[in-house]
Amino acid sequence: KLMRASLPSTIKIHQNIQSDGLVMGDPTQIHQVMMNLVANAGYAMQDNGGQLTVNLERVLLEEEIAANHPNLKSGPYLKLTVSDTGPGIPQTYLNRIFEPFFTTKEKGEGTGMGLAVVHGIVTGHGGDILVRSEQGKGASFFVFLPAVEKRMQPETRIAIPPPTGTESILF
Repeated sequence: KLMRASLPSTIKIHQNIQSDGLVMGDPTQIHQVMMNLVANAGYAMQDNGGQLTVNLERVLLEEEIAANHPNLKSGPYLKLTVSDTGPGIPQTYLNRIFEPFFTTKEKGEGTGMGLAVVHGIVTGHGGDILVRSEQGKGASFFVFLPAVEKRMQPETRIAIPPPTGTESILF
């Protein structure tokens, strides 16, 4: 609902949530990742409309795959994919899109910090973000965050009475 309110009505949203897995992270920062990716997709499709697709699934990265991505280790991850049917990102820009202050937007329309912040948050949580884009066919961002196997239980404390003594305190 929050995404819908920030996008033009010409953009259709399709969601495919296949996991209720957990990651160890700051919910506010994860929300910021999602909103930045959605805002960028919306900006790319603002003129002609299109479809925004959000997928969430649990994946197991094998060592061979993780070896190709230095920020990832083998193991369980939650993979968030945000895809759009916009014009795509030119290949010449793909190596620079996560750089701070890099933007293709007109002056006054963007700071170039959105994807840099997203990259920082994701890598700070032990994950990585990858992008695939083809001119005229849209863009897809793949966010990998390490999955947590089980919910953490709150620490149970045993009430111990405070120590007492026979001392005197002078004021």
